[in-house]
Amino acid sequence: MHFLIQISVYQRSNVKLINIPFVVITISTVLGIFLGCHLMIDSEIAILGLFTSICALWFFWHKANVIFSKSYSFSFLMIVVFVVFGITLVKIHDSKERSTHYSHFIDIESETNTIGMRFCIKERLKSTSYYHKYIVSAQYINNNVVTGKLLLKIPKDSISSTLDIGNTFTTYTKLKSIPKPLNPYQFDYADHLSKQYVFHQITVKPNQLIDNNTTEGSVFWVADNIRKAINLELKKYAFDQKQLSIINALLLGQRQDISQETFDEYKNAGAIHILAVSGLHVGILLMILNFVFMPLDRYLQKGRTIKLIITIALLWCFAIIAGLSPSVLRAVTMFSFIAVGMQIRSKTSIYNSLFISAFILLCFNPLLLFSIGFQLSYLAVFAIVWLQPIIAQQYHPRYFITKKLWETFTVTISAQLGLLPLTLFYFHQFPLLFFVSNLIIIPFLGAILGLGILVILLALTGLLPQSIATLFGLCIDFMNTSIHWIAQQDEFLITNIPFSRGMLMILYLVIISSILVFQKYEIKRVYGLVISILSMLLVLTSEKHTTLAKQELIIFSNQRNTSIGVLQDQQLKIYSKDSILKKTKDFLFGNYLVQNHADLENNSQLKNIYRYKEKTILIIDSSSIYSLKAFRPDIILLSNSPKIHLDRVIDSLHPKQIISDGSNYRSYVDAWEVSCRKKEIPFHRTDKKGAFILK
Repeated sequence: MHFLIQISVYQRSNVKLINIPFVVITISTVLGIFLGCHLMIDSEIAILGLFTSICALWFFWHKANVIFSKSYSFSFLMIVVFVVFGITLVKIHDSKERSTHYSHFIDIESETNTIGMRFCIKERLKSTSYYHKYIVSAQYINNNVVTGKLLLKIPKDSISSTLDIGNTFTTYTKLKSIPKPLNPYQFDYADHLSKQYVFHQITVKPNQLIDNNTTEGSVFWVADNIRKAINLELKKYAFDQKQLSIINALLLGQRQDISQETFDEYKNAGAIHILAVSGLHVGILLMILNFVFMPLDRYLQKGRTIKLIITIALLWCFAIIAGLSPSVLRAVTMFSFIAVGMQIRSKTSIYNSLFISAFILLCFNPLLLFSIGFQLSYLAVFAIVWLQPIIAQQYHPRYFITKKLWETFTVTISAQLGLLPLTLFYFHQFPLLFFVSNLIIIPFLGAILGLGILVILLALTGLLPQSIATLFGLCIDFMNTSIHWIAQQDEFLITNIPFSRGMLMILYLVIISSILVFQKYEIKRVYGLVISILSMLLVLTSEKHTTLAKQELIIFSNQRNTSIGVLQDQQLKIYSKDSILKKTKDFLFGNYLVQNHADLENNSQLKNIYRYKEKTILIIDSSSIYSLKAFRPDIILLSNSPKIHLDRVIDSLHPKQIISDGSNYRSYVDAWEVSCRKKEIPFHRTDKKGAFILK
């Protein structure tokens, strides 16, 4: 981070060196990627459109002096070209568009489709309470050579060790779609994986895996073996599991083994960025490498070039070992350009490095644009480089300690301002003590990372003294203890903040307008700030009115328990058969409450009959008791697997709709679905269609 401070200070005299075409090209490509994800066109058409637009650009380039005035038309055409280029990137990278994709060889929707498959382990994901999870690459399906990535799930209680990256296996299994969320506003894991070109999953027990005893060599396989060798050596020095998980996150970019409790503590303390290898870590590594290889400049004729090549090569080796996550890719790509600028003494702008690195990464993987880590990483660096010099010049400390504290404060504030709208949009919380955690950790993080690199190198060579290992373990413990204490201050953590996509855009306008006015007072900038604030108030008022007027009854998809919610006047009242644990409430209702600006009332005992907006709802539960004479319900909710003859119930009560929630046996639900189809009665099963909402 202090490396970024130096760069941002250097920027003050070099802002004019920003290459505007870089900015325009990158932004146009980003716009094209957004459009490409929503336009239903073939890759061939996209490529043809790109070729046509490039030809038009080339033609007008030669005619520019004649037909263009001030090159505005040419600039517009260049924007069109790169928008089309962004669309084309999305289409040509879509693995499903390739003829060898596994989806073209099987009928995934078939319930009886069991296939023979050979695959290779590509990546280990964070395990859940029930499964170990991996990203695998399909190689063969029913003797057909195929491509494409899948999610592999292995029951956790049936396997004692994890699978190694690069190993290949054969199995007989069924491909299934990754389930969408069953309740409104829940995290869409299927959409998250689709942004990594993973569209289907397989669930396999260990005894169903046939080890091919072959390994597919790749940079990921090499990196995984290096990480395993490092961890094997570190375990000899009495590091406990928590310390090892933090070391793996800080230095090796692997967060899979961090416990959820520790992860939540860092998040609540506003220090989650410490656990993600990013520009902070790569900048420190670049400074260390520049210092180590400084003698090459002095004693070799081509020392500067050799130093540059070695530095960039080691940066990318570190990126590969760290797993090539979006934040690592961004940081290493950007700092590679910075390293080139430092060695050739070029007064290039860091903004150029930011936009060029983003453009290059998106060319290789356009869907990186939708990665939260990618977005947060770029915005944080951009905010630091732009805002830190503006804030820092407001005060000039005289002493070394106050100077370092002021630097840490200005960098932290700049990053938080840049990330505030995005973090509110994604996480709906804000830690007020973020500055305290950064003030405690950031000044010493460079030393911790430097010591960590030394510990790893000495451990691999067998020369690590136990005293240094113990010192490093104490540093990790100090950091964890500090974060734990800060996270425990619940009164300083604001949670469940409603924040829409509209508010995301408006708040960025408010922040940018405020900074521009703060930087230079002009009446037109003041007008811009006033307009942005009025727009924010308008959006807030509109959203408040919309949520206040919203009323609905919702039957949640909840396994083993029937849960009905009634939303009115921003209050959600829950009726459930059994009590609901807090963890389950957060999972079922948490995001729903945030999005609707609502509060949760206490649970009430579930009844058998409800009436909502002239609709009568009858609940038939495991007691199977219902009245044939009292009334004719509009909706019947089947709960807790009642042993009934549904055909007779339909003939007796004549309902207009039948619903089955998540508390029923699947075999029962399948039979009910057949009965409703035969009787031509609409049937809604929450285990497939999700929660039932009655407006």
